[in-house]
Amino acid sequence: MTILVAVADDTISAPVIDTAIRLGEGLGEELYVVHLLEEEVADSEAKHVRDRLRERFADETVVATVALEYVGRTRTRSGPRIAAELLELAADVDISQIVMGHEPKGLAGRLTAGDVAFAVVDAADVPVTIVPTS
Repeated sequence: MTILVAVADDTISAPVIDTAIRLGEGLGEELYVVHLLEEEVADSEAKHVRDRLRERFADETVVATVALEYVGRTRTRSGPRIAAELLELAADVDISQIVMGHEPKGLAGRLTAGDVAFAVVDAADVPVTIVPTS
């Protein structure tokens, strides 16, 4: 089985990756690390993020596959819709656990866009590890 690690290009990514590495080593599982894209074709910035992630995992003992995944298949990119697409990806890859970050958006952000982490936790069939901001 594999641990799905969802990362963005933000401040929470480093703690998410560190947590996923510890889980992968402890459970003896590989990691499938995805950087989620809004556009169907990866731009140079997304490719740069992918390359930095690959470099980060180069010397680790846990096996990690790093990929760019397009999750903007619908017009609305609300938290629940992104979560549903992330869970579809988890089903396609035979995931045993999901690791992701959570940065509070405040009440206005939660009301307008929803919260991806809460939506994943609510609908996931596998354990979900949420890494909070420090």
